[in-house]
Amino acid sequence: MKNILTALIFTSLLITGFIGRGQNVKRYPFLRERMARAKLNEIQLKFKLDQATFDQFRPIYMKYEDEIARIDFRKMAKLMKVNTDSLSASEADLLVTDQLESAKKIIVLHEKYYKEFRTVLTPQQVVKLYQIEAGLRKEVTEELRNRKLSN
Repeated sequence: MKNILTALIFTSLLITGFIGRGQNVKRYPFLRERMARAKLNEIQLKFKLDQATFDQFRPIYMKYEDEIARIDFRKMAKLMKVNTDSLSASEADLLVTDQLESAKKIIVLHEKYYKEFRTVLTPQQVVKLYQIEAGLRKEVTEELRNRKLSN
């Protein structure tokens, strides 16, 4: 179970870094709110949560979304795009350090919210929650990529 959770967190880190690289709390607040509501609707449908359970889950999930949005994923994405030949040793060190700090923040949030999600959801539902989020991020990424190509 621990290996599965670790793999899910790592996968989530990679996907979250890719899709969320341009997000932070001050940028696109209405879009962020709409996406959170869409995610919640999808989660409620896929889990078939009754209203009482959903009412308990919603504020936890919204806090989770808010804290995730505060992480600057651009630093994580920059690591994968930079031309290594153009970096000095200190620039490369700073880039890796920034990426590791962001990854640590995400892991801490996932650990914190796993405990909170478990107050409302089963462990299986938490795994499914991460799967749903990854699927939604993938869909959004593909949609953004398609829109960018058509422009």
